[in-house]
Amino acid sequence: MNLDKKYKMMKYFSLFGIIGAIFYFMHIIFGRIIYVDYNPFAQAISDLTAINSPSRDIALIFSFLYGVFTTIFSFTFFVYFKGKINKIITFGSFIFCVMTIISFLGYTFFPLSEAGYAGTFQDIMHMVVTVLVVFTTSISIILFGIGFIKTNNYKYLGIISLCTFVLLMAGAMLINVLSENYFGIAQRINAYSVVIYIGLLSVWMNKYMHKNCRGQTAHNKR
Repeated sequence: MNLDKKYKMMKYFSLFGIIGAIFYFMHIIFGRIIYVDYNPFAQAISDLTAINSPSRDIALIFSFLYGVFTTIFSFTFFVYFKGKINKIITFGSFIFCVMTIISFLGYTFFPLSEAGYAGTFQDIMHMVVTVLVVFTTSISIILFGIGFIKTNNYKYLGIISLCTFVLLMAGAMLINVLSENYFGIAQRINAYSVVIYIGLLSVWMNKYMHKNCRGQTAHNKR
């Protein structure tokens, strides 16, 4: 594969993050429609894909697509920005890639056994995956925040990254503060902020590649 074809393919993959984000919200919307008794204020998002959930079949399709597209995007992001911008961004993109792989494989193989938490091995592993995802997500976003703030042109993306981290922490604290009747709200602050952040990162990467492509073309014509 020549460099031009590789670049075009990576630019195409750069949009997979926003596509994945769309699939994520589709899994919630369609899952909610089918799961008539689902209470988004109190129930976790994972309840939509629990083994005994009435919405599992449809929600799992979109959830799986979210995992596939997000994982491809994160790997593309790491490969493209490896050695670019600064070392902090490179390391952050690596942790980000690890996070999406853990999330995709972990939640695929270990869905909740039923809505809520039944305490089975399946549920325990689901919680382990969640802890790993939260940890790697937090680390990657912090690194992105620091790395982008250190640049001249992308400080705004660093601020967005750190604001996303603040939302993550706020959601985590609310989970411990709010009653179980509002668990779903606190969890959605966490989940939605990360998914939206990935979508923004995807759009930014595509624009970054497009801008650099035009700059390189103009340079070659001189």
